[in-house]
Amino acid sequence: MNWKPINTLFIKIFLSFWFLISLLTTVLISFPLLDNRQLQNVTSSDLDDLNLAQQNLQNFAELHPEATVRELLEYDPGTDFRKVYLTYFSGSFVNNSAPRKMRQFILDSDSAEQPQKKITRELTYLGPIIFKHHQQSYLLYFSAPNQKDSLEVIEWLIDNPFLLLLTALFISTPLCAILAWHLTQPLRQLQQVANQVAQGELNTPFPIINNSDEIQKLADSMQLMVIFLKNMLNNQQRLLSDISHELRSPLTRLGLALAISKKHSGTSKEFQRIELEAKRIESMISEMLNLSRIQLSPMQKEDIALNDFLEELFLDAKFEANEYGKIFTYPPLSTININLYPELAYRAIENVIRNAIKYALHNIIVEISIKPQTIILSIKNDGPLIPENELTNIFRPFYRLSEARDRGTGGEGLGLSIAENAMFKHGGKIWAENIDNQVCMHLQFPRFD
Repeated sequence: MNWKPINTLFIKIFLSFWFLISLLTTVLISFPLLDNRQLQNVTSSDLDDLNLAQQNLQNFAELHPEATVRELLEYDPGTDFRKVYLTYFSGSFVNNSAPRKMRQFILDSDSAEQPQKKITRELTYLGPIIFKHHQQSYLLYFSAPNQKDSLEVIEWLIDNPFLLLLTALFISTPLCAILAWHLTQPLRQLQQVANQVAQGELNTPFPIINNSDEIQKLADSMQLMVIFLKNMLNNQQRLLSDISHELRSPLTRLGLALAISKKHSGTSKEFQRIELEAKRIESMISEMLNLSRIQLSPMQKEDIALNDFLEELFLDAKFEANEYGKIFTYPPLSTININLYPELAYRAIENVIRNAIKYALHNIIVEISIKPQTIILSIKNDGPLIPENELTNIFRPFYRLSEARDRGTGGEGLGLSIAENAMFKHGGKIWAENIDNQVCMHLQFPRFD
């Protein structure tokens, strides 16, 4: 067996998600490391700024030797944009107050031998450096406005975790979409083929799938199944055709012999019964071939206006019902379009209507329900009710509720079976129920293909 592990669907899905999760995890872990607002060593330019602040403050102290260190801090030493902070070596502040971020910076950077720098959205913090006044040493820090107009992208994302999450989703979405498309595209193609095969179109070509994974194997298996099914159904149709031919030959000879016998011996009840049964067998063979043709023959759907399709059929049914002294009524017909197989739909509705005319006592009523996705024809008659346990059996081929009932109406037991197969071919359904002492047959057609 030539098995390629890398081409299996499981490995593709596993590696894709593993790669995506690893990528996002790496990015999320790396982001804080790229933040230049973390504590960092000062540059020579930063050290010059520190020394300048120290020197300015020292110059002012020399001019005012009697001033305390806190009084010195109340003076802005030569600038209008820097704020100087002094602390004792113990960590306590000389200033009356200090912002929270400055206090945090002082806690993190407390070595005069290794001054640090931290950049925030508005300010840059530098320090410490030693400042002496009145024989007392202090640690000097200062803050200055940030030179950047706005934070860099990475800093901005780190400051906004929700936006960072959205960015991760934005990056991962196209990757997931590409993976989903890669996996589902051949499945959608197979679904379309399967739908066409389910409607009896066994000659539907299968798509070419080059994935070399389980989906391709599934397509190959489906194609073999359809070929086998097509061969089996063709053999069945050929068998039915051969059987019908073999049966019709002796029936023809039987009819000829019956005609000769009637010519020599005259007609009799026995001859009439033989002739009737021969005609029934001939009719049954024709219905069997029609049923087989409906199940196997490829056909094309058409968009037809509902009134154009049903008007002539209902007028014929009304005329036929009048011949039997019964009343056939139907509602005004809509002009909306319906997508169907005209011959099959006509045959299905006609069979149900003829069945209703046969068994109705006086009235046959048609109701039409138009819904967004379906159209339901309900054909009611006031004839004998069907036992509840027989409502599904009546659609079986050659099934009879009672011998006397069907013999009296001349049925072969295939009309409703043909209607059911026609509805199945449409992707619709047919069912029966007893409503208000009436037998009601429902035919549900999908409006669209």
